[in-house]
Amino acid sequence: MFLSSHVEPNTYSEAVKHDCWRKAIQCEISALESNQTWETALLPKVKAVIGCKCVFKIKYKADGTIERYKARLVAKGYTQTKGIDYLDTFSPVAKITTIRLLISLASIYNWELKQLDINNAFLHGDLKEDVYMVAPPRLTSIPSGKVCKLKKALYGLKQANREWFAKLSSFLLSMGYTQSMNDHSLFINSSEESFTSLLVYVDDIILEGNDKRRDCSN
Repeated sequence: MFLSSHVEPNTYSEAVKHDCWRKAIQCEISALESNQTWETALLPKVKAVIGCKCVFKIKYKADGTIERYKARLVAKGYTQTKGIDYLDTFSPVAKITTIRLLISLASIYNWELKQLDINNAFLHGDLKEDVYMVAPPRLTSIPSGKVCKLKKALYGLKQANREWFAKLSSFLLSMGYTQSMNDHSLFINSSEESFTSLLVYVDDIILEGNDKRRDCSN
């Protein structure tokens, strides 16, 4: 059966039939390798290996034309074992009341309001547990008989959200932000003359304030 390149493939074998998807896969793998997401290793006898798969998505522009073909390597986190492959999974998510409050303040005080989407956000999280994953399809840089020992949190892992939030929180606190006790996803940097707030919702961020010097999007 012929599959058009304008249809999102469900499997790797379907995707590699089209040049646009092959390029998207290579772009994803190259980004992961340059980020040092894993290292090659022999699988210890006491450890289990988790699987992975590529997920494909067509990103469209506002006018309906195709912006880019996107491939995402996702770990099969549902096969992880609690206490061995991961410990905690919880990470704060912004409260809807906090979002409404920040939008209201921006309107009242005529503050700048930005929405930020972090590229490959979860890949910035550092893993504390030893997690082993099978090599991605046709990845020739992984020798036969070896697997990928993950060093960074990969999409699909149980602890991916938590490790990304921990890394972001640490950075913001080092930049002088204070974490709100009422909503732990809210970070504030203020003085008598300036105010900047940053609200985290998984890998999306709402940034507002009157001090562009503290604009983390620049």
